[in-house]
Amino acid sequence: MIIEKTFGEKLAAVLRQILPTGIALASAVFMGTQTRVPGLASVLPDLPLIVVYYWSVVRPQSLGAGSAFAIGILQDLVTGLPLGLSAMALVATRIVIARQSRFFIGKSFWVYWWGYAVVVLAVGLGQWLLALVVLGLKAPILQVLAAAVLGFGVFPLVYWLCDRIERHVLAED
Repeated sequence: MIIEKTFGEKLAAVLRQILPTGIALASAVFMGTQTRVPGLASVLPDLPLIVVYYWSVVRPQSLGAGSAFAIGILQDLVTGLPLGLSAMALVATRIVIARQSRFFIGKSFWVYWWGYAVVVLAVGLGQWLLALVVLGLKAPILQVLAAAVLGFGVFPLVYWLCDRIERHVLAED
């Protein structure tokens, strides 16, 4: 006997599937609201990077490269960064980390955190170098490092929030 899912069950399944992308989009919008604080925008931790990193490890199938690109474009638009800079970083992070997700699965939180440290430094320095060489923008390297350190510090909170959502909301998948 074939049992069809109800409309509510189908809707819940779709919402669970798009929730990781929705969380990343919300983090990009949140970053745009923080740029009104003088001096904060230049050292703000890259919240969408943390979210994309988390979902790329835990559920790579639920946040694809296309979603990462859209999130990055939105982030660039709301923060005033050169268009495509965040998109490129998020897509690269999504692709590299999703391919390495087997390394992280089953490991302790510390492995996730140190993995993120490598990612945030690589992305920060890569974006700084790209902005300097290709776009001719001269951002102080200390701002890049400060943003990376803040991102490293904020990572446990964002990880915890995403982990709770993954365990309690998405567990039915």
